[in-house]
Amino acid sequence: MVKKVPKLDVARMGDDKALAIAAYGESVSAYRYIVLAEKAHTDVLRQSFQDMVQRENVQRETLQGLMAQLFPAACFFLTADDKSLVCIGPRLVDARDDARFDEAMRLIVASEKRSMSFYRRYAQLAEHPQVKILFEQLNQDGLERVKKLRQLFLEAGKPIIEACPIQ
Repeated sequence: MVKKVPKLDVARMGDDKALAIAAYGESVSAYRYIVLAEKAHTDVLRQSFQDMVQRENVQRETLQGLMAQLFPAACFFLTADDKSLVCIGPRLVDARDDARFDEAMRLIVASEKRSMSFYRRYAQLAEHPQVKILFEQLNQDGLERVKKLRQLFLEAGKPIIEACPIQ
């Protein structure tokens, strides 16, 4: 079951913590794509997931670099509620067979959408222009990734059924 988005006041969060949360989300996404690439049954899926790993790692490094530039002394302990702003489910996805692989894909799409929601909401509140621009780009990149994941799943004959689709 998907956990609802916590009702945290992102307006009171601050750019430093928002960057830390975003970097955590990108790190988890990269890790999940590594698992899916290892378990993929086709070369097309494997290469697509490996490409996503690279993009997620670049985004994480960009977030961490901006955080180091703007907030060199920042250090956060992220709570479960903080983490749930950008992730759904466990960090390690189980993709050892077809049914679990399908569920892992749905979980990843849901997490991508959760991250996009966070990026979109926080971009409107960011104090630093670089943070605003980066979060707007991360939101757009997430939308493209969700479209790609849907396409991959559809091509595999397994369309993703979502409660709240993004077009």
